[in-house]
Amino acid sequence: MGPSQVNLAYGLCLSWRERGLATRAVCLVCRYAATEGGKERVIRVVPENAAAAAVAQRAGFIPGEHTNGEDGTRPDWYIRDLLATRDQRARDTP
Repeated sequence: MGPSQVNLAYGLCLSWRERGLATRAVCLVCRYAATEGGKERVIRVVPENAAAAAVAQRAGFIPGEHTNGEDGTRPDWYIRDLLATRDQRARDTP
């Protein structure tokens, strides 16, 4: 990852899932990271985790590259331009 990229990871207990909380939290963190100088947000998701990929896409991330993880996994990257985040505040309200 580059110096202007911000890595984001998330998880919720089973009883709190399917309420939009993860998507909302991702959007709020993106807004904050944009004000702190981050230029690009990255979410890395193992291909088997469809729910995490869905959160990334609902939060405005687009599919990016595939890389080899340190643990031998090959996660999918989801990317969001944080400079655009500052100009599109309405998108941060799912």
